[in-house]
Amino acid sequence: MSTPSSLPVAIIGAGPVGLAAAAHLAERGESFVVFERGTQVAANLRDWSHVRMFSPWRYTVDVASARLLEASGWQHPPHDELPTGGEMAELYLTPLAALPQIAPNLHTGASVTAITRRGVDKMKDAGRETAPFVLHVEYADGRESRIEARAVIDATGTWQTPNPLGAGGLPAVGERRHADRIHYGIPDPVGRDRSR
Repeated sequence: MSTPSSLPVAIIGAGPVGLAAAAHLAERGESFVVFERGTQVAANLRDWSHVRMFSPWRYTVDVASARLLEASGWQHPPHDELPTGGEMAELYLTPLAALPQIAPNLHTGASVTAITRRGVDKMKDAGRETAPFVLHVEYADGRESRIEARAVIDATGTWQTPNPLGAGGLPAVGERRHADRIHYGIPDPVGRDRSR
């Protein structure tokens, strides 16, 4: 049985925050594992790849990530330009995820469906604060696994779980009934959503 200090840090989500966390851990020589539900990194950014961000590259590239990338020959995009979501994914996050310090620890098509503590449940919680985390992971190919971790970083964001249209966090009347007519997120009216 592993001790918590020998276990990796589990990062859920391989977008800007999750991969930055991985870069910081890699720089410090810490063990980690990254789980991304999408089939490739930055899956949520790719959903709005056509949208230009309001923050320039200088504020969107993490410093530890930049150090790792530049050591491999990567060129930082122009600091004052505003990237699109697609440019962030392709010019920054995809090369970052491919680095040898990160790639072996990255699992795409991997959904973390539950997190608990080893040996703890609703009836037994003694020692909860020192017990390692246990993540239940379901893979796109149908496999399942249990992974133990000493810490968990949730970098999943809110893109896949938008706020309901109603007030107070509740769905508007009829929102669920008409969900097939509601487009959450940012449509691409000149691209994939043009016919709609």
